[in-house]
Amino acid sequence: MQKPAENETDPEKVRLEQVAALTDPATIRYLEEIGVGEGWTCAEVGAGAGSIARWLSNRVGHFGTVHAIDIETAYMDGLSAPNLEVRQQDITKEPLEEGAYDLVHCKILLMHLPERERVLGEFARALRPGGHLLVEEADIRSIQRVDPPSPLLTRAASALETFFYFGGADPGYGMKLLPAFRRTGLRLSGTDCQLTAVQAGTPEMETIALSLAKLAPVITKVGLMGQKEVEAAFDLLRQPSDTVLYTPITVSVWGRRSED
Repeated sequence: MQKPAENETDPEKVRLEQVAALTDPATIRYLEEIGVGEGWTCAEVGAGAGSIARWLSNRVGHFGTVHAIDIETAYMDGLSAPNLEVRQQDITKEPLEEGAYDLVHCKILLMHLPERERVLGEFARALRPGGHLLVEEADIRSIQRVDPPSPLLTRAASALETFFYFGGADPGYGMKLLPAFRRTGLRLSGTDCQLTAVQAGTPEMETIALSLAKLAPVITKVGLMGQKEVEAAFDLLRQPSDTVLYTPITVSVWGRRSED
């Protein structure tokens, strides 16, 4: 992947950081409830820009280990600690080592993978006896709820949902996560969901705008929206107004392998 010039900001890195800013506080609460402690060996799969990997690194201390795993690691440049290893790895082709981890965590990853159920089972098998699995997945259909009503923004949200299906992803997988998790055989410890209302023209809305910007070229190419419609949707998202919509619902489920 070609990096932007030093004076440029990579839009995808910004998007990943915006998603982390919205979702990491809840993730950290779940990890604290799980009780991540010193000396743990952790896998952060789909690590993105590395914010949770960094938190885990601080949490597990000098005798712990964190593997920050992603198919694209460029966004973790500069992420460094003696107990943290950045791994470029496609977990659909190279599964995690069985029985190796005290914690496996992934966020907004499985919904993009056609073989998501198989990968989820492999995450469960990667746990040591007593190890914990925390999985967080999105249901993006919630972004179609807009107030005051906006047919244009609802159309843009619908186009995003349709595009996900084209690529083999499941935009509603968050709502299917709990039964899928139970099928792994792990003992369920907890479940929660996060939904945030964001207002047009705010930094929080930029997460939605950047996601639309990332997919806009393909959305227009396949005819889901016209270029002028996309540009008008951007204007509605980025200009300050009373328009409010929901972020994608993030469903979080965590559980534990039995001691055996």
